[in-house]
Amino acid sequence: MSQGSAEPPEPGLDPYRVLEVHPEARPEVIDAAFSVLREIACRDEADGARQLVRLTWARRVLLDP
Repeated sequence: MSQGSAEPPEPGLDPYRVLEVHPEARPEVIDAAFSVLREIACRDEADGARQLVRLTWARRVLLDP
């Protein structure tokens, strides 16, 4: 799966690690991981906004050709 060219919100971020998926993960797995981690981030009042930015970036990088 190719990675898009979007700049990471923080230097050195790995989109696979952000979404906690294997580099060969299918798009359905990436979407599922994003959904679960987004729900967790939304409950985190202290760090949720930063987590959402990272998750959204990682999903876009991995799913947008």
